[in-house]
Amino acid sequence: MQTLNTEQMNIRTVSLVGAMLIAASANSQVSLIGSVLDENGQGLPFASIGIGDPGFNVQTDGQGAFVIKGVKPGVIRLRMAMMGYSPIDTSVIAGETPVILQARSQQLLLRVVEVSALRVGDRAPFAKSIMTKGDIAIRNTGVDLPYLLELQPNVVSTSDGGTGIGYTSMRVRGTDATRTNITVNGVPFNDAESQGAFLVNMPDLATSAEDIEVQRGVGTSTNGPAAFGASLNVRTTAIRSEAWGQLSASGGSFNTKRFSASAGTGLVKDHFSLDMRLSSITSDGYIDRATADLKSYFVQAAWVGAKRSLRFITFTGKEITYQAWNGVPRDVIDTNRTWNEYTYDNQVDNYEQSHYQLLFDQKLGTNATLNITLFRVDGAGYYEQFRTNDDLAGYGISPIMLGSDTITTSDIVRRRWLDNTLLGGNVAADIKLGKHQLVLGGSYSEYRGDHFGEVIWARLAGNSDIRDRYYDDRATKSDANVYGKLTYALNSRLDLFGDLQMRQVVHGFLGYDDGFSNIAQSVNFIFFNPKAGIVWRAHEGGRAYASLAVANREPNRDDLTETTPQSRPRSERLTDVEVGYERRTGRYALSANAYCMDYMDQLVNTGELNDVGAALRTNVASSYRAGLELSGAVRITDRLLCNANAAFSRNRVRAFTEYVDDWDTSTQRAIDLGETDIAFSPSVVVGSELGFRFWKKSAKGHADITLVSKYVGEQFLDNTTSSDRKLDGYVTHDVRLNVSLSGCKSVRSIDFNLTMRNVFSELYESNGWAYSYFSEGRKQALVGLFPQAPLNVLGGITVRF
Repeated sequence: MQTLNTEQMNIRTVSLVGAMLIAASANSQVSLIGSVLDENGQGLPFASIGIGDPGFNVQTDGQGAFVIKGVKPGVIRLRMAMMGYSPIDTSVIAGETPVILQARSQQLLLRVVEVSALRVGDRAPFAKSIMTKGDIAIRNTGVDLPYLLELQPNVVSTSDGGTGIGYTSMRVRGTDATRTNITVNGVPFNDAESQGAFLVNMPDLATSAEDIEVQRGVGTSTNGPAAFGASLNVRTTAIRSEAWGQLSASGGSFNTKRFSASAGTGLVKDHFSLDMRLSSITSDGYIDRATADLKSYFVQAAWVGAKRSLRFITFTGKEITYQAWNGVPRDVIDTNRTWNEYTYDNQVDNYEQSHYQLLFDQKLGTNATLNITLFRVDGAGYYEQFRTNDDLAGYGISPIMLGSDTITTSDIVRRRWLDNTLLGGNVAADIKLGKHQLVLGGSYSEYRGDHFGEVIWARLAGNSDIRDRYYDDRATKSDANVYGKLTYALNSRLDLFGDLQMRQVVHGFLGYDDGFSNIAQSVNFIFFNPKAGIVWRAHEGGRAYASLAVANREPNRDDLTETTPQSRPRSERLTDVEVGYERRTGRYALSANAYCMDYMDQLVNTGELNDVGAALRTNVASSYRAGLELSGAVRITDRLLCNANAAFSRNRVRAFTEYVDDWDTSTQRAIDLGETDIAFSPSVVVGSELGFRFWKKSAKGHADITLVSKYVGEQFLDNTTSSDRKLDGYVTHDVRLNVSLSGCKSVRSIDFNLTMRNVFSELYESNGWAYSYFSEGRKQALVGLFPQAPLNVLGGITVRF
C-alpha cells in the first residue's frame, strides 16, 4: 500500500483544481441579451437556455428574459428547453440586437411529470448535478452506474472485482447505498429489506438512460427509502419523433467484452413508438476469479396524444458473478493483490430482476398534468457456497454413526435463496398557478420476500434429501407516502419553497419476542418529513439559496429480526441545513454549497452484542457531517474545457464506545473513545476533467482527449479512528479519447471511445472491513481490503443510424 504525505497530497490536490483558476484571466467580450416568448407573445419564465457546444445553461427570469455574460462576438449555438414546449436549437450572432426565441407548445404530451415531481429544478433550494445523455455516452464503456457518476461532487466509487464491472457501489458525502434513495422513472429501486441498492441487477441501464440527476443531502421528497446522503433519479429513454438505431461494441483489459444493440421506431402515425435494447457484458475481473456475466434488455412501448400518453416499460437484468466479497487480507495484499479465498468453481451469486412500469400522463386544462404509475419488480436468485466441516445440526441433519464414531460435521454446498416481489403505484400532479408551482404526489408499495436455504450436496448427508430447506422465512413490508411541494414567487427574484411529506412503513418479519421465541411480528413507523427554503436570483446568471430539511429512516430488516423488542433499535433522524450559491455565464459555471447534517440515533456498528448474541448496528445519540462542496466548469478557450469539483468535510460521532470481543475470557470490553470519525467518510474528495478538442469539422465530426483525475483522502474502516484500520488516500488519473465522425451517407455518426484508467498504476484500495478482538491480552485486528486495478484499457465503437 502507498501512503501520501501531507506535501504530496497538497501538491496533487492543487494540480487537480489548478486549471480551474485559469478562468480568472478570461476576458468577457459581450453580453448576449434575449427573451423567450410563448405563442401568445408573453414571456416564458424559467426556461433553460444553453449556449455553446458543449455549453452552460442559464434560466429566463419571471418575465422570460435572459442575459448571458462573457460571450465572444460572432455566431454561437443557442438552445432552449422547457417542459411542454418543443425545444429550440439555433445559431445567433452575439453582440448585435437582442435575441427573441419563439417557443411553441408541443402538440403531443411528452412531459414526464413522474420525474419532474421528484426532481430539483433551478427554483428549488438544494444541491444537485445532472448527467445528460451526451455525458453518459462519452463515458459509457460498460462500467456500472457508480463509475459513471464517480466525478459528481463528493462521490466515491468502489468495485469488489476491481474493474467497475459486477458488484460495485458508491458513497455520497460518506453515506452508503442503504442511505441513498434511487428511483427509475419515479419507481423505487432500493431493496425494501436492506434498503441497499444492488446496481449489478441493472447492467447497462445507462445505455437506456436519458439523464441521471443526483441530489445531495436530504433533497426533495421522493418515493421509497429516505435519502440521508443523496437521491439518484434515473430517467429512461425519451420518446423520439424519428426512427433510430445504435450498435455498440467494446472490450479491453481482463477479457472484458460488451455488446449492445438499441433501436426505436420513432413516432408511427404520430402516436405510437417502440424502443428496445439488448446488452451483454462479461469480464474476468482484476481479482482472481471475480468474473461477471451480465445480460439485460429494455423495452418501451408508448402511445402519445395531445392531452394524454401511455407508456409500458420493462427491463430485466441477469447477473452471475463469482464471489469476491471478503476482500484481500491485509497481510497478503503486499505480495498478492489479486488473492481470492474462494476456489470452489460455482461460488457465485446468481440473480435475475425484472421491472414492469405502466405510466399514464393526462393533461388537466392548460396548467396541470397528472401522472399515474403502476409498477411491479420481480427478483429471484441465490448465492452458492462451499462450506468445510460445517455443523450438520444447523441444517437439520442428524448426527451420523460411522462404526463407533459419531459424525456431527461435513463438507457441504448450500444455496441461500431470495424470491421477492414489489408491487405498487405512484401518483403525481404538477400544477402551475401563475408564477407559482404546486406538486402533489404519493406512493404505495407492498413487498414480499421469501428467504430459504437448500443443501444441494454434502459429503455426509445423513437422513437429508437434496434441496431440503434448512430455513424458510417470509418478510413483508408496506411503504406509503404523500407529499406536497409549493414554489411561491414572492417577486421576480425571490422564491419560497415548502415541502411536506408523511410516510408510513410497516415491517412484517420472523423475529424474537420477549421470551426469545422466533415468531411472526410487525413494527410500524410513521414519519413526518418537512422541508423549507428560499431561492434568490441575485443577478443575471446567479442565484443563492438556503434550505432546512428533515428526514427519518427506519431500521433494516436485520436490525429487527436479530433483536427482541427490548434491544430493537430506534429509527434515525437527520436535520440537514444547506446554503449555496451558483453563477453561470457563457464561459464558466461556478457553485459553492455548504451543509451541516445533524443525526439523532444514527445506526452504526459498535461491536456490541445484543440480548440474542448478535453484533448488529446500535443507535448513537449524536453525530454529524459538515462540509463545503465547490464545483466549476470553465471554457478556457474554444477548444479547452475544465470541469472540477472539491469537497471538504468533517464527519464525526460525538461520543463513541467500541465493544471488542475478548477471546481469552469470552466476554466483551467496552472502550470509550470520545469523538471519532464516521467510517468511510474521507474529509477531502476532489475530481477534475481537463478536455481538449484537438480536431473539429462541423460537417465531419470532432475529437477530444480528456485527462480525468480523482483524489480521495484517507478514510477509516470503522468508527474508531484507528490508524491500523484505515484506507490510505489515493490519486488516480485516467485518459479518455473520444472521436465522433458524422456526415456519412448511411449512418448518422460513428463514435470511438478509448479509456485508459489508472494510467500511473496507483496501488490503492477503495473499500474494506475490519474486526477487532483481544487475544493473549493484546488488541488485534483482522482487516480485509478491496484493491482496485492498475492500468487497464477499455475501447469501443458505437454506430448510430
